Amino acid sequence: MKKEIEDAIRGFVGTSSSNRMKDSDERYFAEPIIGYADIHDPLFAEYKSIIGDFHLTPVEFLEAEYGALCPQNGTVICWILPVSMGIRRSNKKGKKVPSSEWSHMRCFGEVFNDALRKYVVALLNSRGHRTISPVLTAQWKRIVSPDIGHASTWSERHAAYAAGLGTFSLSDGLITRKGIAHRAGSVITGLVLEPTARPYQGPYDYCLKYNANACGACIKRCPAGAITENGHNKEICSQYMREVISPKVNDKYGVTISGCGLCQTKVPCERRIPAIKAEGEKIRG
Repeated sequence: MKKEIEDAIRGFVGTSSSNRMKDSDERYFAEPIIGYADIHDPLFAEYKSIIGDFHLTPVEFLEAEYGALCPQNGTVICWILPVSMGIRRSNKKGKKVPSSEWSHMRCFGEVFNDALRKYVVALLNSRGHRTISPVLTAQWKRIVSPDIGHASTWSERHAAYAAGLGTFSLSDGLITRKGIAHRAGSVITGLVLEPTARPYQGPYDYCLKYNANACGACIKRCPAGAITENGHNKEICSQYMREVISPKVNDKYGVTISGCGLCQTKVPCERRIPAIKAEGEKIRG
């Protein structure tokens, strides 16, 4: 069943007209990578302490949707949609605001990601497996937490971490084997599939700053000063996007959400898991 699911996801990404820039052959996203986690993985319960009590587990999402018919076992299927090279290249040039191409990816690419979520849900439901996409349910809500700032009742990045797809960076992004410049998605299903092994020990294993006290490129790339040696300040980041980027580019680019992504491009983890360099060796973005 995994092969059918993965072929379906890759086929949708590769052929859907929604995965295209307007008036261009440039795709928003390249071929995805896919991972799996057991709905009972202890990490999902731990997220209630790490993120907040408001963060729901896969079982809680299924129970809210299906009640007494809730599957007793199942899988979280996660995917990473790497941003296409052309869009990454355009955003490398930015210093204060994102490129038009990046903003279109952030706005309309996420519309495509929603379509992919619905597609996978429909596929698995048609096979008799009760399936939902957390961010498309009534239980998904944005939260402003006094402890961690902007959050939500389901984190696609944390689900992908549980599914063996990557670890976190100083900028709070998820570094995967195809880099940090991506969008993520997931569904929760009653279909039981073998979980993906997590090839890392901790949540920051792929970040050069945490592991070698090297790099810090994302600090320099952030025009808002939201990333420091101490990590990522979500409120400063959000305020800059709300008060500086959006007024400057939304109407100009024809988008409702512009994003930023400067810290995800022109950095060593943009396209890959960065290797720890020998002392004195230059780290390139």
